[in-house]
Amino acid sequence: MLIYKDEPPAQYASAFDGFYAWVHPGPKGWSPDGSEWGEQYLETFYQKMKNKFPDKLLVGTVWPGFNDTKASWSLNRHMDRRCGKTFEDTLRLFRRHDDGSHPIPFLMIATWNDYEEGTEIETGVANCDKQQQSRAAGASGR
Repeated sequence: MLIYKDEPPAQYASAFDGFYAWVHPGPKGWSPDGSEWGEQYLETFYQKMKNKFPDKLLVGTVWPGFNDTKASWSLNRHMDRRCGKTFEDTLRLFRRHDDGSHPIPFLMIATWNDYEEGTEIETGVANCDKQQQSRAAGASGR
């Protein structure tokens, strides 16, 4: 079985059994503040696969965020985790597009547990809660 990231060049599409999405901020690209979490990219991916390749296997994709700024090979890409909201929103899009007319049989957590890329899921919401408490305490002068 061959599964391709996104959409292959048209002349090769028939050679693949399916497609998957990958961590991508969308058409606006990587923003310095990390606010582009991939909504438009995923919407376009799911719609294109449903309409253009209905007979192909589709792998849905979710991610908690992305941050390679501490990696030795960094390209300074950052997608804010938004206190777990990025993971929730990518999962929400998967659920919305996983309908009876074109079910999505698989769900991938992109780059799962790649700490260098900030995609680990274990530290997600609990860590964010602690950061928010620290910021609140700092703002109040405690």
